Amino acid sequence: MPRYTRTIGLAVTAVVAASSLAACAGKPPTDTGAGDASLPAAIAASKEIRIGLSPDFPPMEYRDEKSQQLAGVDVELAKALGASLGLKVTFVEEKFDQLMNSVSTGRVDIVMSGISDTVQRQETVDFVDYFKSEGRLYTLSARAGEFTSPDQVCGKKLAVSKTTDYYQQALDLDKKECQGAGRPAIQILPTDSGSAARLQLEQKRADLAIQGAENLAFFAKTQPGKFDVVLDPLPANPFAVVLKKGDKPMADLVTKGLTQIQQDGTYDKILKAAGLEYGSMKPVFNGVKE
Repeated sequence: MPRYTRTIGLAVTAVVAASSLAACAGKPPTDTGAGDASLPAAIAASKEIRIGLSPDFPPMEYRDEKSQQLAGVDVELAKALGASLGLKVTFVEEKFDQLMNSVSTGRVDIVMSGISDTVQRQETVDFVDYFKSEGRLYTLSARAGEFTSPDQVCGKKLAVSKTTDYYQQALDLDKKECQGAGRPAIQILPTDSGSAARLQLEQKRADLAIQGAENLAFFAKTQPGKFDVVLDPLPANPFAVVLKKGDKPMADLVTKGLTQIQQDGTYDKILKAAGLEYGSMKPVFNGVKE
């Protein structure tokens, strides 16, 4: 039987300090040379883009423990996006479950906060996909040897945030490997956040949890030797910039900005600084089809 268990520190590259990320995207806004004709009217008037985020999802967005400043991959990508378009970036902090409503009601212009593009969400908002995420099952390092094949998850307690698409991944895993195969069902423990799911694992109320590979890279750096990823990566939808439904000018603007920072190398530098090169992808509008 092949062994799928891998130590997090070996499976993914640890995230470097926030200052390294800042060095990649700390450019001042510049004139794009395209003029205001390419900008939505409100953006052209203010020269500002309001970007919503929930800074509790390291390494994508979080507050640096020492400086308490916003940090992370999404933060630096957002700054680079604004600079490429000649716009001032203003971050607006929201609870994760309020972010899509904020863009729909105009409180923010876009959202960049580790949100996955899904067909269901496309019913109310639009997306520009920009990062290929991976969902990973993980457990306490001392228990990693218990989970070397998918069927060993059956009958176990699995903590997962109900506000993410990882919850659907857990249901799909149960259907495929457990109930659908005549094995005991996975006992899915829904939580309000990834950190709450991790706490269930730490307190031994859960046997496993699901989180993004990018998240686990961060914890490999900050809590080395505590967790191990197990089994193969789960299918995961890409992270995407969230847009108001039907706002094609904004979709075109975001796609243009992301394309520019990819062409000048800024995008790849930011991902590389965080050890997340595996997630590189070209921007795609509403790329998830099923």
